[in-house]
Amino acid sequence: MSLESLLIRGSGYIQQGNLTGGVTLLALACEQLSSDQGHFATEFTALQQECTNYLYALHALQEASEHFTRVHTALREKVANFTTIASKLLNGIDAFPLSLSINEQDQSATKIQKHSVSASASAGSRVTDDSTGLPPLFITCLGPFEVRQQDNVLPLCSSYSGRRILRYLIAQSGYRASSDTLQTLLWPEDEPEVAQRKLHSAISALRRALHQGQVRQPGNGYVVYKQRSYALNPATTICTDVDEFLQLYQTGKQGGKEQVTCYEQACLLYNRPFLMEDVYEDWSSLQREQLSRVYFTMCQTLTEHYLAQQCYDDATKWATAVLKENPCNEAAHRQLMQIYACQGRRSEALQQYQRCKRILHEELTVQPLPETTCLFHTLLANDTLVQDEEKM
Repeated sequence: MSLESLLIRGSGYIQQGNLTGGVTLLALACEQLSSDQGHFATEFTALQQECTNYLYALHALQEASEHFTRVHTALREKVANFTTIASKLLNGIDAFPLSLSINEQDQSATKIQKHSVSASASAGSRVTDDSTGLPPLFITCLGPFEVRQQDNVLPLCSSYSGRRILRYLIAQSGYRASSDTLQTLLWPEDEPEVAQRKLHSAISALRRALHQGQVRQPGNGYVVYKQRSYALNPATTICTDVDEFLQLYQTGKQGGKEQVTCYEQACLLYNRPFLMEDVYEDWSSLQREQLSRVYFTMCQTLTEHYLAQQCYDDATKWATAVLKENPCNEAAHRQLMQIYACQGRRSEALQQYQRCKRILHEELTVQPLPETTCLFHTLLANDTLVQDEEKM
């Protein structure tokens, strides 16, 4: 293999993350260097050392990640046990399901809830909770905000503030918020007495919407008030698409044959970012960003999987999905460049780099990362080499 070919392929392997293969090819290239090209050997030695450092750091990170997973699982079990005991003590109920969040994922409870809802629905029976007589609610947050009671979509609350309260509760751990917090959130400039009256009015409208106009006894509806806080009744079953999205992600993270299936199902749930109705609210931004990162991670994993399987249409689909959500995601741009190159569409791969460069300049006023530019030059050199061979 020629020196030029070894350099191009070795650099390409490193850009794709195949450090071992890339270093091996570059080592072969060093053996073909002339005496006046010793500076390249020096640079290669430095690169080889950094690759070694990276692999050691990656191994340490993997070990730390496994340790974190074990500790996190133990914590969830302790939280679940404590919640059950506390709920029995305070409320005399058998279960107190918690909201799934990025950092608190009670997967077993959610799985039991979903299984119960699914089994009852398939049997054609009306699913209710023993202690409240209320059907479960399924709430969509990764798309237009929607509340379903089994197969029926509930009309949105007539009160704008009532709708905001429901979305805010859904975003909180335990689906709970204090009265003072809601008043400050919705009516920060009003006097406390005025804000309190407005809050009572909004809560009443929200309750009417969730109960479809039916009157419920205090403390026995979907929205309950206790210890100066409003919450979705812990004695009812509340499921969200975020719960399902995160459960599929956690299952897929275990690897194996189910990973691709779980990731694809999760990504299909992600119709748009979390609670876009509140896109400018500080309280929703952190969870929105966390869920977006999870989505990007799964899409990029699916892209890499299908690229390795030479299923280029599927790989393109998931790389494009990332760019639809975030046009400035350079990793997705690089993946598309690699996909086009593997398909022999070299000109499109080079155009993708130019597109990436333009978007970054227009949106962020920055230049592409060195790895993106390096991939571009590798593809450009390879394109020139192919053209020269075709002329011969």
